Amino acid sequence: MFKRVLVATDFSPSAQRALELARKGFPQAELRVLHVVAEDSPFTATEALLELEMLVSEACKGETNLPGHEVVQGSPVQQVLESAKAWGADLIVVGVSGQGGQGLGSVAEGVVRASVIPVLTVRA
Repeated sequence: MFKRVLVATDFSPSAQRALELARKGFPQAELRVLHVVAEDSPFTATEALLELEMLVSEACKGETNLPGHEVVQGSPVQQVLESAKAWGADLIVVGVSGQGGQGLGSVAEGVVRASVIPVLTVRA
């Protein structure tokens, strides 16, 4: 059903769970893992890329075909939506922290509200 799945990560436990669920739940889909370095991020883009590469390789131990992954800078909600559109994703998977107004987390809530494609939210 879903051919291209974008997984947004902030390196939290719920985001790691989102990646696990995307890999197991959509085994035939092409995956792309995205991290957005926001203005207030504790990571530089280089640090985030190293962390993302470790996350992907750890999640896909023993596999030869690793998901694509990228780090971009900017507003997390805007960048997730723009990356999904540019890549042609037909599903966005995002972990939820429970910090937003509806118990989702501010980024997850923003993506859910603004996305024109389906969004799957995952708790840790």
